[in-house]
Amino acid sequence: MENRKSYTDLVKAYAMTQIKNENFMVEIYAEMILQELLLTKRKEQIRKKIDSALDRRDIKAFSLLTDELIELEKQFGS
Repeated sequence: MENRKSYTDLVKAYAMTQIKNENFMVEIYAEMILQELLLTKRKEQIRKKIDSALDRRDIKAFSLLTDELIELEKQFGS
Protein backbone atom coordinates (compact mmCIF):
# COMPACT_ATOMS: atom_id res chain seq x y z
CA MET A 1 0.00 0.00 0.00
CA GLU A 2 1.45 3.37 -1.02
CA ASN A 3 1.67 6.13 1.50
CA ARG A 4 0.85 9.19 -0.59
CA LYS A 5 -0.01 12.54 0.82
CA SER A 6 -2.49 14.79 -0.83
CA TYR A 7 -1.45 18.15 -2.19
CA THR A 8 -3.28 19.81 0.70
CA ASP A 9 -1.35 17.74 3.23
CA LEU A 10 1.94 18.66 1.56
CA VAL A 11 1.06 22.37 1.56
CA LYS A 12 0.08 22.20 5.24
CA ALA A 13 3.30 20.37 6.11
CA TYR A 14 5.35 22.94 4.20
CA ALA A 15 3.53 25.82 5.92
CA MET A 16 4.17 24.28 9.34
CA THR A 17 7.86 23.86 8.51
CA GLN A 18 8.05 27.51 7.45
CA ILE A 19 6.36 28.62 10.67
CA LYS A 20 8.78 26.55 12.76
CA ASN A 21 11.73 28.04 10.87
CA GLU A 22 10.41 31.57 11.36
CA ASN A 23 9.85 30.95 15.07
CA PHE A 24 13.38 29.60 15.38
CA MET A 25 14.79 32.72 13.71
CA VAL A 26 12.72 34.99 15.95
CA GLU A 27 14.11 33.16 18.99
CA ILE A 28 17.66 33.61 17.70
CA TYR A 29 17.12 37.34 17.06
CA ALA A 30 15.55 37.79 20.49
CA GLU A 31 18.51 36.04 22.12
CA MET A 32 20.95 38.23 20.18
CA ILE A 33 19.15 41.40 21.24
CA LEU A 34 19.06 40.27 24.86
CA GLN A 35 22.78 39.47 24.84
CA GLU A 36 23.57 42.84 23.26
CA LEU A 37 21.52 44.64 25.92
CA LEU A 38 23.26 42.74 28.72
CA LEU A 39 26.68 43.47 27.25
CA THR A 40 25.88 47.16 26.82
CA LYS A 41 24.62 47.37 30.40
CA ARG A 42 27.73 45.63 31.75
CA LYS A 43 30.03 47.98 29.83
CA GLU A 44 28.10 50.96 31.15
CA GLN A 45 28.45 49.68 34.72
CA ILE A 46 32.19 49.18 34.32
CA ARG A 47 32.63 52.66 32.82
CA LYS A 48 30.77 54.23 35.76
CA LYS A 49 33.00 52.33 38.18
CA ILE A 50 36.06 53.51 36.23
CA ASP A 51 34.86 57.11 36.52
CA SER A 52 34.32 56.63 40.24
CA ALA A 53 37.79 55.12 40.64
CA LEU A 54 39.27 58.11 38.82
CA ASP A 55 37.35 60.52 41.05
CA ARG A 56 38.72 58.70 44.11
CA ARG A 57 42.19 58.47 42.55
CA ASP A 58 42.06 54.72 43.14
CA ILE A 59 44.72 53.50 40.73
CA LYS A 60 44.32 49.83 41.63
CA ALA A 61 40.54 49.82 41.03
CA PHE A 62 41.01 51.84 37.85
CA SER A 63 43.56 49.36 36.54
CA LEU A 64 41.43 46.32 37.37
CA LEU A 65 38.29 47.83 35.85
CA THR A 66 40.00 48.97 32.66
CA ASP A 67 41.49 45.50 32.27
CA GLU A 68 38.01 44.02 32.74
CA LEU A 69 36.55 46.38 30.14
CA ILE A 70 39.34 45.62 27.68
CA GLU A 71 38.83 41.87 28.14
CA LEU A 72 35.07 42.24 27.69
CA GLU A 73 35.59 44.17 24.46
CA LYS A 74 38.10 41.57 23.21
CA GLN A 75 35.64 38.76 23.84
CA PHE A 76 32.54 40.40 22.40
CA GLY A 77 33.75 43.27 20.28
CA SER A 78 33.11 46.91 20.97
